[in-house]
Amino acid sequence: MEILRDQAKAVNDGNLAQAEAMLANQATSLQSLYTRLTEKAFSSTQLPHFDSFMRMALHAQNQCRATLETLAALKNPPVVIAKQANVTSGPQQINNGIAAPRAREIENKQIQLSAENNELRTNTRIPALTGGINQEMETVGKIHGPEDKRR
Repeated sequence: MEILRDQAKAVNDGNLAQAEAMLANQATSLQSLYTRLTEKAFSSTQLPHFDSFMRMALHAQNQCRATLETLAALKNPPVVIAKQANVTSGPQQINNGIAAPRAREIENKQIQLSAENNELRTNTRIPALTGGINQEMETVGKIHGPEDKRR
């Protein structure tokens, strides 16, 4: 327990050497596991064995990749560039920039795009297909009548 407390204290103080070493060792062992499982898969003579070994090998490879990404993030933490940091220690309100316009000042985008009298412009795009959805089946309905007699 003392060793764990010492390691936790080192991490809290900003010393991440132990964590970096642990992640490097995990990545190495996962790579070794991937290699060994791949060798076993290619030496197997039955397809189910090959499949299961390759699945486990690819899982180990994926875990190795994730471990290396974590190690890289630990060594080179992402840089955050903030324009402004608003830090308060109580019920304070911080208003940055220009105040939002009042409701009556907001112009309706639809009105700007409309024609006169606030009516929408007509659709000038290519018209949709004309005719029924399934024209071949329409004649069957006329001959035999609809299935639902209420219509």
